[in-house]
Amino acid sequence: MGDRLAGKTALVTGAAQGIGAAIISLFKSEGATVWGVDRTPGATDYTLDLANIEDIPGFVASLPSTPDILVNCAGIVLTRPFFEVEAAGFERTFRINVTASFLLMQEISKFLVKSGRQGSIINMASNSGLMPKLEQLDYGASKAAVISMSRSAALSLGPHGIRVNAIAPGVIDTPMTQGIAKMRSELRGVPPEETLRPVVEGLPLRRMGTADEVAQLALFLASDDSSFVTGQTYLVDGGQWMH
Repeated sequence: MGDRLAGKTALVTGAAQGIGAAIISLFKSEGATVWGVDRTPGATDYTLDLANIEDIPGFVASLPSTPDILVNCAGIVLTRPFFEVEAAGFERTFRINVTASFLLMQEISKFLVKSGRQGSIINMASNSGLMPKLEQLDYGASKAAVISMSRSAALSLGPHGIRVNAIAPGVIDTPMTQGIAKMRSELRGVPPEETLRPVVEGLPLRRMGTADEVAQLALFLASDDSSFVTGQTYLVDGGQWMH
């Protein structure tokens, strides 16, 4: 138990499992009041389907108070070949991964600026936003958009004392990663582990990361330890993408 986030309130989307759940657990252990948001009814403090972007302003206004920390962790990934990418799936990927994150940033920042409070916003990108993506064109494009959006938001919100940073995980052992492996196994006709093995073997660290390892970076960015850090994208990918 620590106190790096004592007195702070955080809102975390995609909170029911994986990285979002790990962030909530760690933030609470560091003294924060944390509200989890997920589309699964009863899984977290608040139920909200981020595909329904028209509900976001009302949701933020209904919160007991304005959070000091926002972690946009919710996201979807569709896996299929290039010629099977359909407009509806492409648009839904961007709606949840990009537009919903933007609107949450915008609405929460409005309240922070109005009250003269500082804050920290963390957007979950991916190293997929920095490299070509086989079978996940729209996912990679959406995460590139998250990285760009985070930089532009940092530029606009910096004068108000609101920091915006992005985290770009690589291959992390989460339910989403296992789901991707299953989808790719069906496309390629091989066992799920065979879709992951060559990727993991190509990493300098030779293993998948954990949700807790991503959460540790989120803690740094949420806390005052990173008070002079904004507009940055941090890779947590075992050295997969070096630049």
